[in-house]
Amino acid sequence: MLYRKGMRDLNLTKEALDRMAAVDVRTVDISTLTDLRDIEIDTSMPVEKKLEAFAGQTANVYCNRIGDYVVKVRFQENGASIDDKMAEYLRRLSEIYI
Repeated sequence: MLYRKGMRDLNLTKEALDRMAAVDVRTVDISTLTDLRDIEIDTSMPVEKKLEAFAGQTANVYCNRIGDYVVKVRFQENGASIDDKMAEYLRRLSEIYI
């Protein structure tokens, strides 16, 4: 996938994605990571376009940061959405504190 929309050219080959996925959160230099709070995505776009927009604004689609915290994600084609997972997480939290 080659993405260019005012941000940067991005050529995501399988090899590049494998290198990104292999980053170890325990040893990565946090200063090289993109802060997720700086990424802007139009949520009305289709999923593929949102992924392209995300990839165009980060150096690593798998490993980023939020402030001083390193965040590593993985993507799946099938299964629960992030909204479903967040609702499940909040349900579990409420069970703990009720």
